[in-house]
Amino acid sequence: MNVSNIISSALKQLGVLAAGESASAEEVADAVDALRSLLAQWATDRLMVYKVQEISLDLTGIGTYTLSQTVDSISDKAKLDDQDIMLIRDLNNTGSYRPVIYTVDEPYWHFNVLKDAKKLVLNTFTLPTTLDAKDEIDFPAKYERPLILSLAVEIAPMFGITEPSVLMLTNQARAIEALKRSNSTPIYAHNDLPVGVRKFHRYEHY
Repeated sequence: MNVSNIISSALKQLGVLAAGESASAEEVADAVDALRSLLAQWATDRLMVYKVQEISLDLTGIGTYTLSQTVDSISDKAKLDDQDIMLIRDLNNTGSYRPVIYTVDEPYWHFNVLKDAKKLVLNTFTLPTTLDAKDEIDFPAKYERPLILSLAVEIAPMFGITEPSVLMLTNQARAIEALKRSNSTPIYAHNDLPVGVRKFHRYEHY
């Protein structure tokens, strides 16, 4: 979801924007730092939200290539010379052919390219220690409501709202409580929803 869209949604919750309106560049800029700080706080509570970044690796054919950037995880979907492919990690390799197999040796990610190609395009995910209005961030659908309500409460004073409504505060508290409960599913319980615990994939099941 785009950062500016999240901010616009929060401003609509506050009544700063009407339906159909979009936040101005100045309004978005004021709220970006607040969103970054909020996401950092969420990370300490193991509510992980990631920034999406596309990274291209220039290739010289078949061989092993190492990602120079530090990332938290990657998508299994990638492009090899503009063709959609599915990556597979070495530990999960069942012997079926995949043109690219990757290995994780933290903090390094190695990509064994088995096909003669010139470019590998990866979708990577990092914690948003820096954030821009145009950035895309990635999270499960159940994070959207608590994130927007929490941001609305956080930025309310910036827009002259010293005390958000009791209804908003109640809804925000309930949304956060429900999110934390859903992320605490016991290990023996079946859970079809991804939760925000970082491992080598973005969201792992408890």
